[in-house]
Amino acid sequence: MYYTKHNKKIKSIVVLFITLLCNVYGYSQIVPSVSEYPVIAKDATWCWFADPRAVYYKGKHEKIYYGYINTKGDVVISSRDANTKEIHTYILNEKLQVDDHNVPSILFLPDGKILTFYTEHNGRFFMRKSKNAEDISEWEEEKVLSFGLKNQLICYSHPVMLSAENNRIYMFFRSRNKRIPDNPKYADWRQNYAYSDDFGKTWTDAQYYLSSKGDYNKVPYLKIVSDNKSKIHFLFTDGHPKLGLSSVYHAYYEKGKFHQTNGDVISDVKEGPLDIRKINKIYDSDKGKIKSWIWDIALDKKGKPVVTYAQYPSVKDHIYHYARWNGKQWLDREIINSGKYITSPEKTGAVLEEHYSGGVVLDHYNPDNIFLSRQVNGVFEIEHWKLNGKDWKTKAITHNSKSNNIRPYVVDNFKGKEPLVMWMNGVYEHYVRYKTDLLINKE
Repeated sequence: MYYTKHNKKIKSIVVLFITLLCNVYGYSQIVPSVSEYPVIAKDATWCWFADPRAVYYKGKHEKIYYGYINTKGDVVISSRDANTKEIHTYILNEKLQVDDHNVPSILFLPDGKILTFYTEHNGRFFMRKSKNAEDISEWEEEKVLSFGLKNQLICYSHPVMLSAENNRIYMFFRSRNKRIPDNPKYADWRQNYAYSDDFGKTWTDAQYYLSSKGDYNKVPYLKIVSDNKSKIHFLFTDGHPKLGLSSVYHAYYEKGKFHQTNGDVISDVKEGPLDIRKINKIYDSDKGKIKSWIWDIALDKKGKPVVTYAQYPSVKDHIYHYARWNGKQWLDREIINSGKYITSPEKTGAVLEEHYSGGVVLDHYNPDNIFLSRQVNGVFEIEHWKLNGKDWKTKAITHNSKSNNIRPYVVDNFKGKEPLVMWMNGVYEHYVRYKTDLLINKE
Protein backbone atom coordinates (compact mmCIF):
# COMPACT_ATOMS: atom_id res chain seq x y z
CA MET A 1 0.00 0.00 0.00
CA TYR A 2 2.80 2.40 0.95
CA TYR A 3 4.57 1.60 -2.31
CA THR A 4 1.48 2.50 -4.38
CA LYS A 5 0.83 5.75 -2.54
CA HIS A 6 4.51 6.61 -2.62
CA ASN A 7 4.67 6.14 -6.39
CA LYS A 8 1.52 8.15 -6.93
CA LYS A 9 2.98 10.99 -4.91
CA ILE A 10 6.22 10.90 -6.89
CA LYS A 11 4.30 10.81 -10.14
CA SER A 12 2.23 13.84 -9.08
CA ILE A 13 5.36 15.79 -8.20
CA VAL A 14 7.03 14.90 -11.51
CA VAL A 15 3.95 15.86 -13.52
CA LEU A 16 3.71 19.15 -11.64
CA PHE A 17 7.39 19.87 -12.22
CA ILE A 18 7.20 19.11 -15.96
CA THR A 19 4.03 21.18 -16.28
CA LEU A 20 5.75 24.16 -14.66
CA LEU A 21 8.69 23.77 -17.02
CA CYS A 22 6.32 23.62 -19.99
CA ASN A 23 4.57 26.80 -18.86
CA VAL A 24 7.87 28.62 -18.35
CA TYR A 25 9.29 27.66 -21.72
CA GLY A 26 6.05 27.83 -23.69
CA TYR A 27 5.67 24.11 -24.27
CA SER A 28 2.35 22.33 -23.99
CA GLN A 29 3.03 18.62 -23.77
CA ILE A 30 1.06 17.75 -20.62
CA VAL A 31 -2.48 17.89 -21.96
CA PRO A 32 -5.42 15.50 -21.84
CA SER A 33 -6.13 13.20 -24.74
CA VAL A 34 -9.35 13.73 -26.67
CA SER A 35 -10.88 10.68 -24.96
CA GLU A 36 -10.68 12.50 -21.63
CA TYR A 37 -12.92 15.35 -22.78
CA PRO A 38 -16.70 14.97 -22.39
CA VAL A 39 -18.65 14.20 -25.56
CA ILE A 40 -21.73 16.37 -25.19
CA ALA A 41 -23.33 15.46 -28.54
CA LYS A 42 -22.82 12.29 -30.54
CA ASP A 43 -23.23 12.58 -34.30
CA ALA A 44 -23.17 16.38 -34.32
CA THR A 45 -21.79 18.90 -36.81
CA TRP A 46 -22.02 22.65 -37.29
CA CYS A 47 -21.11 25.40 -39.72
CA TRP A 48 -19.47 28.68 -38.62
CA PHE A 49 -21.80 31.22 -40.24
CA ALA A 50 -24.90 30.93 -38.02
CA ASP A 51 -24.54 32.19 -34.46
CA PRO A 52 -24.84 32.03 -31.57
CA ARG A 53 -24.90 28.25 -31.83
CA ALA A 54 -23.99 27.60 -28.17
CA VAL A 55 -25.21 29.81 -25.30
CA TYR A 56 -24.73 29.81 -21.53
CA TYR A 57 -27.79 30.87 -19.53
CA LYS A 58 -28.21 31.07 -15.78
CA GLY A 59 -31.70 31.61 -14.40
CA LYS A 60 -33.59 29.04 -12.38
CA HIS A 61 -31.09 26.58 -13.84
CA GLU A 62 -27.52 26.92 -15.03
CA LYS A 63 -27.04 25.31 -18.41
CA ILE A 64 -25.47 25.60 -21.83
CA TYR A 65 -27.71 25.26 -24.87
CA TYR A 66 -26.28 24.25 -28.24
CA GLY A 67 -27.52 23.41 -31.71
CA TYR A 68 -26.20 21.12 -34.44
CA ILE A 69 -27.00 18.89 -37.42
CA ASN A 70 -26.65 15.10 -37.44
CA THR A 71 -25.99 12.67 -40.28
CA LYS A 72 -29.73 12.14 -40.78
CA GLY A 73 -30.22 15.84 -41.48
CA ASP A 74 -32.06 16.44 -38.19
CA VAL A 75 -31.88 19.95 -36.75
CA VAL A 76 -31.10 19.33 -33.07
CA ILE A 77 -30.83 21.37 -29.88
CA SER A 78 -29.39 20.10 -26.60
CA SER A 79 -28.96 21.46 -23.10
CA ARG A 80 -26.35 20.45 -20.52
CA ASP A 81 -26.70 21.21 -16.83
CA ALA A 82 -23.59 22.93 -15.45
CA ASN A 83 -23.87 21.10 -12.13
CA THR A 84 -25.33 17.66 -12.78
CA LYS A 85 -23.93 17.40 -16.36
CA GLU A 86 -27.29 15.95 -17.40
CA ILE A 87 -27.99 16.37 -21.11
CA HIS A 88 -31.39 16.75 -22.76
CA THR A 89 -31.93 16.72 -26.51
CA TYR A 90 -34.77 17.71 -28.82
CA ILE A 91 -35.13 17.40 -32.60
CA LEU A 92 -36.45 20.71 -33.91
CA ASN A 93 -36.89 19.49 -37.47
CA GLU A 94 -36.53 15.84 -38.44
CA LYS A 95 -34.54 15.06 -41.59
CA LEU A 96 -34.62 18.60 -42.90
CA GLN A 97 -31.47 18.31 -44.97
CA VAL A 98 -28.09 16.62 -44.60
CA ASP A 99 -26.07 19.83 -44.64
CA ASP A 100 -24.16 21.59 -41.88
CA HIS A 101 -25.31 25.03 -43.10
CA ASN A 102 -28.64 24.36 -41.38
CA VAL A 103 -27.31 24.63 -37.82
CA PRO A 104 -29.72 26.53 -35.52
CA SER A 105 -28.93 29.82 -33.82
CA ILE A 106 -30.24 30.47 -30.30
CA LEU A 107 -31.72 33.58 -28.66
CA PHE A 108 -33.02 33.87 -25.09
CA LEU A 109 -35.96 36.19 -24.49
CA PRO A 110 -36.25 38.32 -21.31
CA ASP A 111 -38.64 35.77 -19.78
CA GLY A 112 -36.17 32.91 -20.28
CA LYS A 113 -38.01 31.33 -23.21
CA ILE A 114 -35.92 30.34 -26.20
CA LEU A 115 -36.17 31.27 -29.86
CA THR A 116 -34.33 29.08 -32.36
CA PHE A 117 -33.78 29.88 -36.02
CA TYR A 118 -32.50 27.63 -38.77
CA THR A 119 -32.54 27.46 -42.55
CA GLU A 120 -32.05 25.12 -45.42
CA HIS A 121 -28.90 25.63 -47.44
CA ASN A 122 -30.31 28.18 -49.85
CA GLY A 123 -33.97 27.42 -49.15
CA ARG A 124 -36.53 28.16 -46.42
CA PHE A 125 -36.17 29.93 -43.07
CA PHE A 126 -37.63 28.39 -39.88
CA MET A 127 -38.34 29.58 -36.33
CA ARG A 128 -39.47 27.79 -33.16
CA LYS A 129 -40.19 29.08 -29.66
CA SER A 130 -39.98 27.05 -26.47
CA LYS A 131 -43.21 26.76 -24.48
CA ASN A 132 -41.45 27.14 -21.16
CA ALA A 133 -38.48 29.11 -19.84
CA GLU A 134 -35.11 27.35 -19.84
CA ASP A 135 -36.73 24.21 -21.21
CA ILE A 136 -36.14 22.49 -24.55
CA SER A 137 -38.60 19.62 -24.02
CA GLU A 138 -41.67 21.40 -25.45
CA TRP A 139 -41.91 23.79 -28.38
CA GLU A 140 -44.54 25.76 -30.23
CA GLU A 141 -45.26 24.81 -33.82
CA GLU A 142 -42.53 25.50 -36.32
CA LYS A 143 -43.02 28.64 -38.42
CA VAL A 144 -41.67 29.25 -41.89
CA LEU A 145 -40.72 32.90 -42.34
CA SER A 146 -40.36 34.54 -45.75
CA PHE A 147 -39.80 38.14 -44.56
CA GLY A 148 -41.83 39.30 -47.54
CA LEU A 149 -39.36 37.85 -50.04
CA LYS A 150 -40.45 36.10 -53.22
CA ASN A 151 -38.37 33.71 -55.29
CA GLN A 152 -35.51 34.02 -52.81
CA LEU A 153 -33.42 31.23 -51.29
CA ILE A 154 -32.28 31.87 -47.70
CA CYS A 155 -29.26 30.69 -45.73
CA TYR A 156 -27.80 31.32 -42.26
CA SER A 157 -29.40 33.08 -39.28
CA HIS A 158 -27.94 35.70 -36.93
CA PRO A 159 -30.37 37.03 -34.29
CA VAL A 160 -29.48 40.10 -32.20
CA MET A 161 -31.57 41.82 -29.50
CA LEU A 162 -30.90 45.49 -28.62
CA SER A 163 -32.01 46.72 -25.21
CA ALA A 164 -31.68 50.38 -26.28
CA GLU A 165 -34.31 49.75 -28.96
CA ASN A 166 -36.88 48.28 -26.56
CA ASN A 167 -35.55 44.75 -27.04
CA ARG A 168 -36.06 44.84 -30.77
CA ILE A 169 -34.84 41.59 -32.34
CA TYR A 170 -32.89 41.98 -35.55
CA MET A 171 -32.48 39.00 -37.82
CA PHE A 172 -29.64 38.94 -40.34
CA PHE A 173 -29.51 36.37 -43.12
CA ARG A 174 -28.29 35.77 -46.66
CA SER A 175 -30.50 35.30 -49.68
CA ARG A 176 -30.13 34.55 -53.36
CA ASN A 177 -32.53 34.64 -56.27
CA LYS A 178 -33.77 31.37 -57.72
CA ARG A 179 -32.11 30.32 -60.95
CA ILE A 180 -33.19 32.23 -64.02
CA PRO A 181 -33.48 29.83 -66.99
CA ASP A 182 -32.50 32.49 -69.50
CA ASN A 183 -29.52 33.62 -67.42
CA PRO A 184 -28.35 30.77 -65.13
CA LYS A 185 -25.13 32.60 -64.19
CA TYR A 186 -27.03 35.53 -62.72
CA ALA A 187 -26.99 35.39 -58.92
CA ASP A 188 -27.93 38.36 -56.79
CA TRP A 189 -26.46 37.39 -53.44
CA ARG A 190 -27.72 39.65 -50.65
CA GLN A 191 -27.24 40.20 -46.94
CA ASN A 192 -30.59 41.16 -45.42
CA TYR A 193 -32.11 42.22 -42.14
CA ALA A 194 -35.63 42.18 -40.71
CA TYR A 195 -36.79 42.94 -37.19
CA SER A 196 -39.46 42.07 -34.65
CA ASP A 197 -40.79 44.32 -31.90
CA ASP A 198 -42.95 41.62 -30.29
CA PHE A 199 -40.38 38.91 -29.52
CA GLY A 200 -40.77 37.08 -32.80
CA LYS A 201 -44.55 37.03 -33.22
CA THR A 202 -44.37 39.27 -36.29
CA TRP A 203 -41.53 40.42 -38.51
CA THR A 204 -40.99 43.29 -40.91
CA ASP A 205 -40.25 42.69 -44.55
CA ALA A 206 -36.59 42.15 -45.26
CA GLN A 207 -34.33 44.97 -46.39
CA TYR A 208 -31.00 44.20 -47.99
CA TYR A 209 -27.89 46.21 -47.23
CA LEU A 210 -25.24 44.30 -49.23
CA SER A 211 -25.58 42.90 -52.74
CA SER A 212 -23.42 41.11 -55.31
CA LYS A 213 -25.38 42.98 -58.02
CA GLY A 214 -25.85 39.83 -60.05
CA ASP A 215 -22.22 38.68 -59.90
CA TYR A 216 -22.15 35.04 -58.79
CA ASN A 217 -18.53 35.37 -57.65
CA LYS A 218 -19.21 38.24 -55.24
CA VAL A 219 -21.20 36.45 -52.55
CA PRO A 220 -20.86 38.37 -49.24
CA TYR A 221 -20.17 36.29 -46.11
CA LEU A 222 -21.00 37.75 -42.71
CA LYS A 223 -20.14 37.43 -39.02
CA ILE A 224 -21.81 39.55 -36.34
CA VAL A 225 -21.21 40.68 -32.78
CA SER A 226 -23.22 43.12 -30.68
CA ASP A 227 -23.00 44.91 -27.35
CA ASN A 228 -26.68 43.89 -27.07
CA LYS A 229 -27.48 47.50 -26.25
CA SER A 230 -27.22 49.80 -29.25
CA LYS A 231 -24.46 48.58 -31.59
CA ILE A 232 -24.19 45.73 -34.07
CA HIS A 233 -20.80 45.09 -35.68
CA PHE A 234 -20.41 43.41 -39.07
CA LEU A 235 -17.38 41.51 -40.35
CA PHE A 236 -17.89 40.59 -43.99
CA THR A 237 -16.33 39.73 -47.33
CA ASP A 238 -17.00 40.58 -50.94
CA GLY A 239 -16.70 37.00 -52.12
CA HIS A 240 -15.96 33.34 -51.50
CA PRO A 241 -12.23 32.53 -51.77
CA LYS A 242 -12.84 29.64 -54.15
CA LEU A 243 -14.41 32.10 -56.59
CA GLY A 244 -11.59 34.65 -56.62
CA LEU A 245 -9.94 37.30 -54.51
CA SER A 246 -11.96 38.37 -51.47
CA SER A 247 -11.29 41.21 -49.03
CA VAL A 248 -12.25 41.66 -45.37
CA TYR A 249 -14.45 44.57 -44.24
CA HIS A 250 -15.87 46.00 -41.04
CA ALA A 251 -18.76 48.35 -40.35
CA TYR A 252 -21.27 48.82 -37.56
CA TYR A 253 -24.88 49.85 -37.02
CA GLU A 254 -26.11 52.25 -34.36
CA LYS A 255 -29.28 54.36 -34.03
CA GLY A 256 -30.51 53.79 -37.56
CA LYS A 257 -27.19 54.42 -39.32
CA PHE A 258 -24.30 52.42 -40.72
CA HIS A 259 -20.84 53.57 -39.66
CA GLN A 260 -17.23 53.05 -40.66
CA THR A 261 -15.01 51.58 -37.95
CA ASN A 262 -13.81 55.09 -37.00
CA GLY A 263 -17.39 56.27 -36.44
CA ASP A 264 -17.89 58.12 -39.71
CA VAL A 265 -21.45 57.73 -40.98
CA ILE A 266 -21.74 55.68 -44.16
CA SER A 267 -25.48 56.08 -44.63
CA ASP A 268 -28.89 55.93 -43.01
CA VAL A 269 -30.39 52.44 -43.09
CA LYS A 270 -33.37 53.90 -44.98
CA GLU A 271 -31.15 55.01 -47.85
CA GLY A 272 -30.95 51.52 -49.28
CA PRO A 273 -28.06 49.10 -49.84
CA LEU A 274 -24.50 50.06 -49.04
CA ASP A 275 -21.89 50.69 -51.71
CA ILE A 276 -19.26 48.20 -50.59
CA ARG A 277 -16.61 50.15 -52.52
CA LYS A 278 -16.98 52.98 -50.00
CA ILE A 279 -16.52 50.80 -46.90
CA ASN A 280 -13.05 50.64 -45.36
CA LYS A 281 -11.21 47.33 -45.45
CA ILE A 282 -9.35 45.43 -42.77
CA TYR A 283 -7.56 43.43 -45.44
CA ASP A 284 -7.44 44.49 -49.11
CA SER A 285 -6.97 41.49 -51.41
CA ASP A 286 -6.62 43.79 -54.43
CA LYS A 287 -3.36 44.99 -52.89
CA GLY A 288 -2.26 41.82 -51.15
CA LYS A 289 -3.26 39.53 -54.05
CA ILE A 290 -4.05 36.77 -51.57
CA LYS A 291 -7.49 35.30 -50.97
CA SER A 292 -9.13 35.56 -47.55
CA TRP A 293 -12.14 34.47 -45.53
CA ILE A 294 -13.57 35.52 -42.18
CA TRP A 295 -13.84 33.58 -38.93
CA ASP A 296 -14.90 35.63 -35.93
CA ILE A 297 -15.51 39.09 -34.47
CA ALA A 298 -15.68 40.19 -30.82
CA LEU A 299 -15.51 43.41 -28.78
CA ASP A 300 -12.82 44.27 -26.26
CA LYS A 301 -13.50 45.84 -22.86
CA LYS A 302 -13.69 49.29 -24.48
CA GLY A 303 -16.13 48.14 -27.16
CA LYS A 304 -13.55 48.14 -29.96
CA PRO A 305 -13.76 45.33 -32.53
CA VAL A 306 -11.31 42.42 -32.70
CA VAL A 307 -11.42 39.94 -35.58
CA THR A 308 -9.89 36.71 -36.82
CA TYR A 309 -9.69 35.65 -40.43
CA ALA A 310 -7.62 33.46 -42.75
CA GLN A 311 -5.45 34.22 -45.76
CA TYR A 312 -4.71 31.61 -48.42
CA PRO A 313 -1.43 31.99 -50.32
CA SER A 314 -2.22 28.40 -51.33
CA VAL A 315 -4.91 25.88 -50.44
CA LYS A 316 -2.32 24.00 -48.41
CA ASP A 317 -1.39 27.11 -46.43
CA HIS A 318 -4.21 28.55 -44.34
CA ILE A 319 -2.67 31.52 -42.52
CA TYR A 320 -4.61 32.72 -39.49
CA HIS A 321 -4.69 36.46 -38.78
CA TYR A 322 -5.70 38.50 -35.74
CA ALA A 323 -6.64 42.16 -36.17
CA ARG A 324 -7.84 44.70 -33.64
CA TRP A 325 -8.94 48.32 -33.89
CA ASN A 326 -6.86 50.62 -31.68
CA GLY A 327 -9.10 53.65 -32.15
CA LYS A 328 -7.24 54.94 -35.20
CA GLN A 329 -6.30 51.96 -37.33
CA TRP A 330 -6.45 48.19 -37.65
CA LEU A 331 -3.43 46.38 -36.24
CA ASP A 332 -3.25 43.16 -38.25
CA ARG A 333 -0.85 40.39 -37.31
CA GLU A 334 -0.24 36.90 -38.59
CA ILE A 335 -0.84 34.15 -36.02
CA ILE A 336 0.29 30.90 -37.62
CA ASN A 337 0.11 28.72 -40.71
CA SER A 338 -2.55 26.20 -39.69
CA GLY A 339 -1.91 23.78 -42.54
CA LYS A 340 -4.32 22.81 -45.28
CA TYR A 341 -8.07 22.28 -45.63
CA ILE A 342 -10.11 19.97 -43.39
CA THR A 343 -12.14 18.41 -46.21
CA SER A 344 -11.43 15.24 -48.22
CA PRO A 345 -11.20 14.61 -51.96
CA GLU A 346 -14.20 13.44 -53.94
CA LYS A 347 -14.12 10.14 -55.82
CA THR A 348 -12.84 12.11 -58.80
CA GLY A 349 -9.90 13.32 -56.71
CA ALA A 350 -11.13 16.94 -56.64
CA VAL A 351 -11.42 18.79 -53.34
CA LEU A 352 -14.54 20.95 -53.49
CA GLU A 353 -13.97 23.09 -50.40
CA GLU A 354 -10.25 23.77 -50.20
CA HIS A 355 -10.71 26.89 -48.06
CA TYR A 356 -12.41 25.20 -45.12
CA SER A 357 -9.89 25.81 -42.35
CA GLY A 358 -9.73 24.12 -38.96
CA GLY A 359 -11.00 27.38 -37.48
CA VAL A 360 -9.82 30.32 -35.38
CA VAL A 361 -12.24 31.98 -32.95
CA LEU A 362 -12.29 34.53 -30.14
CA ASP A 363 -13.33 34.49 -26.53
CA HIS A 364 -16.04 37.17 -26.70
CA TYR A 365 -15.62 37.97 -23.01
CA ASN A 366 -11.88 38.51 -23.42
CA PRO A 367 -10.66 38.57 -27.06
CA ASP A 368 -7.05 38.38 -25.90
CA ASN A 369 -7.90 34.67 -25.90
CA ILE A 370 -8.17 32.82 -29.18
CA PHE A 371 -8.83 29.16 -29.83
CA LEU A 372 -7.64 27.64 -33.06
CA SER A 373 -7.45 24.35 -34.91
CA ARG A 374 -4.27 23.57 -36.82
CA GLN A 375 -2.46 20.58 -38.26
CA VAL A 376 0.06 18.94 -35.94
CA ASN A 377 1.66 15.78 -37.34
CA GLY A 378 -1.07 15.63 -39.97
CA VAL A 379 -4.01 15.85 -37.55
CA PHE A 380 -5.96 18.97 -36.60
CA GLU A 381 -5.56 19.83 -32.92
CA ILE A 382 -7.13 22.54 -30.74
CA GLU A 383 -4.90 25.13 -29.11
CA HIS A 384 -5.43 28.09 -26.79
CA TRP A 385 -3.42 31.21 -27.65
CA LYS A 386 -3.42 34.10 -25.19
CA LEU A 387 -2.07 37.54 -26.07
CA ASN A 388 0.54 38.54 -23.50
CA GLY A 389 1.70 42.04 -24.44
CA LYS A 390 3.04 41.64 -27.96
CA ASP A 391 3.61 37.91 -27.66
CA TRP A 392 1.40 34.85 -27.58
CA LYS A 393 1.34 32.34 -24.78
CA THR A 394 0.21 29.01 -26.20
CA LYS A 395 -1.29 25.90 -24.70
CA ALA A 396 -2.36 22.70 -26.43
CA ILE A 397 -5.87 21.55 -25.58
CA THR A 398 -5.68 18.32 -27.61
CA HIS A 399 -2.67 16.34 -28.79
CA ASN A 400 -1.77 13.02 -30.41
CA SER A 401 -5.37 12.73 -31.64
CA LYS A 402 -6.46 9.94 -33.94
CA SER A 403 -9.08 12.11 -35.67
CA ASN A 404 -9.40 15.80 -36.43
CA ASN A 405 -10.47 18.42 -33.91
CA ILE A 406 -12.01 21.32 -35.83
CA ARG A 407 -14.32 24.35 -35.75
CA PRO A 408 -13.89 25.43 -32.14
CA TYR A 409 -16.53 27.73 -30.67
CA VAL A 410 -16.46 29.65 -27.40
CA VAL A 411 -19.82 29.32 -25.65
CA ASP A 412 -21.60 32.66 -25.82
CA ASN A 413 -22.46 34.67 -22.69
CA PHE A 414 -20.23 32.65 -20.34
CA LYS A 415 -18.07 34.90 -18.15
CA GLY A 416 -16.27 32.38 -16.01
CA LYS A 417 -12.55 32.41 -15.25
CA GLU A 418 -11.81 30.00 -18.09
CA PRO A 419 -13.85 30.02 -21.34
CA LEU A 420 -16.11 27.11 -22.23
CA VAL A 421 -14.90 25.84 -25.59
CA MET A 422 -16.66 23.31 -27.80
CA TRP A 423 -15.39 21.71 -30.99
CA MET A 424 -16.04 18.97 -33.53
CA ASN A 425 -14.05 15.73 -33.37
CA GLY A 426 -14.15 13.10 -36.09
CA VAL A 427 -14.24 12.86 -39.86
CA TYR A 428 -15.35 15.85 -41.94
CA GLU A 429 -15.24 15.30 -45.70
CA HIS A 430 -17.67 17.93 -46.98
CA TYR A 431 -20.61 19.97 -45.71
CA VAL A 432 -22.93 17.09 -46.68
CA ARG A 433 -20.59 14.25 -45.61
CA TYR A 434 -19.49 14.25 -42.00
CA LYS A 435 -19.28 12.04 -38.94
CA THR A 436 -18.27 14.11 -35.93
CA ASP A 437 -19.13 14.55 -32.26
CA LEU A 438 -19.13 17.72 -30.18
CA LEU A 439 -16.70 17.90 -27.27
CA ILE A 440 -16.24 20.46 -24.51
CA ASN A 441 -13.10 21.47 -22.62
CA LYS A 442 -14.59 21.24 -19.11
CA GLU A 443 -16.28 18.42 -17.23
